[in-house]
Amino acid sequence: MRNGYRVIDTDAHQMEPPAMWADFIDPAYADRAPRLGDLGDGRKGMLVEGEPVANQHGNYPMDSKEWSAAVTAAMQRFERARAAGFDAASRLADMDEQGIDAQVLYPTVGGQILGKPFADPELLAACCRAFNDWSLEYCEAATGRLRMAAMLPLQSVDLATEEAERMAARGAAAFYLRPNPVAGRNLHDAEYDPLWKTIETLGRPVCIHDSGSPYLPSFGERMETHTSGHIIAHPFEAMVAMMSLIWFGVVERFPNLKFVHVEADAGWLPYWLQRMEQHYDFSGNAEHPELKRRPTEYFKSNFLVACRGDEMTLPAAVELVGDDYLTFNTDYPHPDGTWPDGMSDLESQPLGPESLRKIYWDNAAELFGAA
Repeated sequence: MRNGYRVIDTDAHQMEPPAMWADFIDPAYADRAPRLGDLGDGRKGMLVEGEPVANQHGNYPMDSKEWSAAVTAAMQRFERARAAGFDAASRLADMDEQGIDAQVLYPTVGGQILGKPFADPELLAACCRAFNDWSLEYCEAATGRLRMAAMLPLQSVDLATEEAERMAARGAAAFYLRPNPVAGRNLHDAEYDPLWKTIETLGRPVCIHDSGSPYLPSFGERMETHTSGHIIAHPFEAMVAMMSLIWFGVVERFPNLKFVHVEADAGWLPYWLQRMEQHYDFSGNAEHPELKRRPTEYFKSNFLVACRGDEMTLPAAVELVGDDYLTFNTDYPHPDGTWPDGMSDLESQPLGPESLRKIYWDNAAELFGAA
């Protein structure tokens, strides 16, 4: 508990040990597991199927010297955790120090893996199983506090559905997907309906989270630097994903399916609802017959959006949309996140204690099984 509030950080990350992939992957795929290798120019990084897991070519690169220097400087605040290999004990110590009751954990390298088309979708599914099994074992250090989001291999809807069922049975708190088109399919594509139906039945939220330098289509690829690509990719991909899930009828067909947008900020939310409402007022559901209700009604019944504590637009989002639809995240322990200042920043916002209680805990804790 922190200053009288229970806190769930709905976007924190694993820092996967490089050897984990080979150690936890199905033995049949061990020789093809992601592993450290030569990226060129003397740089080392994770490779799979003979390619870097993060796109090293073209726009939106992660390999500039300037970016690397910024990352190195920012990571100094996690020195204690890094010295411990980002193990569960060091994470829990940081959480205790800041009064964090629970975290929802996503991959780091795994997020990049999901941004790469695989020649062999079965290998991708094996990589997802490896991360999920390892992350679940990691979370056993404090199962009520560490809640893992399971990677799903969207490249194959059948394999993704199988993995969702397997991980729900094993105790996963949520499912993690990227917002980018996969295999030419947007998230509203009807081919995903069996997956959405399964997840709705399983009663777990779908967490949508972008990650840098994908091979998949990304708004960030229009830019020539990682910083500029990162600025636009996360919020723009989240906005498009939300619009498509609403306008193309996914949440109409699966009314109990819950989506949580993380690491994309929340300041865009009032504008985006306004933009959708304007188009609904103009054309209604003329091109979208499955849109039976107003867009904002679907949002309020099926979505949460995670905010950072330092967003100057957050009070406006609370005023215009409401405090029932926001949750909190820090991106721990990534260098571009807000740990440890995000909590004090949120508490310094001109928000009442009831809004803080909802954003910190009430809106998301039960959804993630942490209540």
